[in-house]
Amino acid sequence: MPFTASWTQKALAEELSRLRKERGYSVRDVAEHTGWSIAKISRGENGVSKLNPLDVRRLAALYELADADADRLCEMARDSIADAWWRRYERWLSPTFLEFLGYEADAARAWSVQTMFVPGLLQTSDYVKAILGIGPVRDPDRNDADYEVRLRRQRRLEEPEPIELTALMAESVLHWQFGGAEVMRGQLTHLCTMAERPNVSVRVIPFAHPIPIYPIDLFESGGSAPAVVFSETQWGTPFTEDPIELRQARREIERLEAAALSEQESSKMIERRIRELD
Repeated sequence: MPFTASWTQKALAEELSRLRKERGYSVRDVAEHTGWSIAKISRGENGVSKLNPLDVRRLAALYELADADADRLCEMARDSIADAWWRRYERWLSPTFLEFLGYEADAARAWSVQTMFVPGLLQTSDYVKAILGIGPVRDPDRNDADYEVRLRRQRRLEEPEPIELTALMAESVLHWQFGGAEVMRGQLTHLCTMAERPNVSVRVIPFAHPIPIYPIDLFESGGSAPAVVFSETQWGTPFTEDPIELRQARREIERLEAAALSEQESSKMIERRIRELD
């Protein structure tokens, strides 16, 4: 759908224009510092095109804003007709996961490295229910929110300009039977179906190759905007735009891509696993 600026987006555009002028920058100056086109900056400041959180964070760094002010502007950037759907779930989701959803909604490309679960964008509804049923009893409302958000996220794969997803999964993911053999069979069949999409690449990393203990998700929004990486650990799910950490994450993803089976070989392995579950 064409971008339609909400009142918050318009307010954000006006504030960024004011900040640029207060800092003594011309539009051309900002273009030179960011590598963006003059048209992109002008359209953003006039509310003609969308300013995503990655763009805003980059401008906030240029204008030397305090972290709290940068975070506030990033939240404003997410409040548009196209991407504010998750706000209704805020009471049940962690701030970091809300940040994750924002970056995922804005991303043009994504890489997901998983060691135990099928990536969220590729999970079936039964598989999601099985995962949410693991562990201590949770608040039913929170479970419902997690379930609905997981499935709603998947629309990014079907939009007119869908996200391009590279899913790198350890072979172990094919063997963890969340929900039992029937649920897993349905999930693996769904994986094969999704792998046929031109914007989805599913690749399996065989047991012979080591893989990080914790998942990695990397998003690129396209153009010259910086990428962002989320790395789940036992202490939480931090995200970073730090160039050094991004470089390290890219290097690790490249290593895993080199170790992974091809898309065709991965599909064959998944199909063999499906037959084993029959």
